This record gives sequence, C-alpha cells and structure tokens, in this order.
Amino acid sequence: MIKDSLLLKALRGVNLDRPPIWLMRQAGRYQASYQSLRKKHTLAEMFHEEDLITRVTLLPIEELGVDAAILFSDILLPLEALGFSVTYEGGPQVTPKDFQIDKLSIPLFEELESQFSFIVHAIRDLKKTLKVPLIGFCGAPFTIASYLLEKDHHHLLKNTKRWLYQETKSFHKLLSILSDLVIAYATLQIKAGVDVIQIFDSWAGVLDEEAFKDCSSFYLRKIVAAIKSQGVPVIVFCRGSCLFVEELVDICPTAISFDWHKPLETLKMKVPSSIALQGNLDPDILKAPFKVIESKLHHILTSMQGEKRFIMNLGHGVTPDISEDAVKYLVDSLKAFYR
Repeated sequence: MIKDSLLLKALRGVNLDRPPIWLMRQAGRYQASYQSLRKKHTLAEMFHEEDLITRVTLLPIEELGVDAAILFSDILLPLEALGFSVTYEGGPQVTPKDFQIDKLSIPLFEELESQFSFIVHAIRDLKKTLKVPLIGFCGAPFTIASYLLEKDHHHLLKNTKRWLYQETKSFHKLLSILSDLVIAYATLQIKAGVDVIQIFDSWAGVLDEEAFKDCSSFYLRKIVAAIKSQGVPVIVFCRGSCLFVEELVDICPTAISFDWHKPLETLKMKVPSSIALQGNLDPDILKAPFKVIESKLHHILTSMQGEKRFIMNLGHGVTPDISEDAVKYLVDSLKAFYR
C-alpha cells in the first residue's frame, strides 16, 4: 500500500528499511523518451494536456525505478488563474509585465478546479496506476514573484530586489496574494489525490538573512501550516537552504530538502529529529566517472546510516547535460548498497 511506501515512512519517521530515492527534475530533458515526446509537443502542450502530464510523470518510474513520482508540471502554471500568460520556449516568461497588484484576485476554488481540470484528471489517472507515492508541488511566493517582476530572468534578480527595497508595501501585498494562490493550488492537488507536496523557493538564495525571514520563511510558514492541516506531509526546498537552516526549521515542514553546499551529517545536527532530511548530492557529480558517483553516494549513505527520516535526492534538479546512464547508476547503486 502507498502509506507503507519508503517515502511516506521516512516522512513519518518510521522507516527501518533503506532510504527512499527520488530526484528533482527526474522527468526531463536528459531522457531520450522525454526528448521524443518533446519533438512532437510544445512545453505549453505538455503542461496542459492530461495524457502528456501522465506519460511524462511515469517515465522515471518505468525507466529508473525511483521510489516516488513527482507530477510533471511547472511552478508558474497557477499564475494563469490570475490572468497571466506564461510562455516556456527559451525560458519561462510571464505576461503582462505591467500588471496592477490591486486588480489581482484569486478565483473561487470551484473555478480553479475547472480551470485546472487537466491537472486534477492527470493526478486521478496517475493514482490509479502508481504503486509509489505521487508528489505534487508548488512554487513559493518569492520565487513566483521574481518571474513576474524580472524582464530577463537571471540569478541576480535586480528588479525583484528593487521592488522589495523600494516598494516594500506593494511587494508584500503581492507575496500575500501569491501565498493564497499557492495554498489554493496545493489544496487542488491534495483533493485530487497527491500524497506529498513539495514547495520550491528556488530563488530565495539571493536574499540575505533578514530578507529571507521577511519574504520567504514568513510566507512559507503560512503555506506549510495550511498544507499540514489537510493531513499531507510537506517538503520545503530552496537553493541556499544550507545558509538558512534555522529559518527553515522554524517553518516546521515535514522535511527540508537541502542543497549540496554542506554535508548532511553537519546539517542534521541543526535539525530536530522530528523533521526529515532530503538531499543532497551535487547534481554535477553525475557527470563524473561512475566510481566517483558511487564514492560520493556511499559517503552520504554511510553518514545517514540508521536515520529513519532520510530521503536520498540531489541538491537540485537533474540537468539536461547529465546522461541517463549516470542517473540510472545512482538509483541502482543506492539499492545495491543495502543488499
């Protein structure tokens, strides 16, 4: 049964078996099967068509044997409920850029269900097929806001930070609206049947400690509480998570997904035993010879031996320049380590 899966047992802190493994961006451009579909469909089609969402979500289960599926979608999709248009070719772009915050309003939940019926139906179809948990996900308010505010999205987020420091009141009003949108969209996925929600605050690592507390963790706390109140575990990830351990702990998620900048054996000393740890192999290690991959993996597994709340993952997503063979080797090596 799904409730007895390795992932859900690890999230409950009762896993006595090997740690579960799944990978961020486990369904994606590094896969030949994905590329074959991609040649026939635009990304917009793949994010909006029920059968394509289902097919791509299942690819890593069929090809890698990972311990969880994550819904194939995009963190910006919910912006369509606010009247924005998102294009994905050449990198995600949101229009219009000249929106007025005071005119943004979230539809009623029934309208949201109708607008995103393709997501609801895909989740229901997947749940009929999957023998592992299905992870739904959302973007965090700060990260979603950065895509709204940047003309040419890049790692410095200069325009986003200008809004934060020069138009603080309106910036927080936007984050508040996006928080309500994220909660509604997470609830949509939960009601459709996902077993876990992961929240991605991918760009929060550009913030200093004070701004992280004000613009990331403050809103994440509200979202995490809303999701957990529905009886669903929630994992929080952000790049730079190793810098904000205390702030992430204060959010009280079920699990924290860490990037690769600090070893898990160091991080776990700062995290209460009630919170699971997920991570944290550097994805670029998968470009190394297999012996190096195995060595790095074994170091993490050895350091986390006996941990009932440990989920093996990468410190960020699989990138397109990583080979399928390397990803499969990682998954197989973890399973072999515990035989």
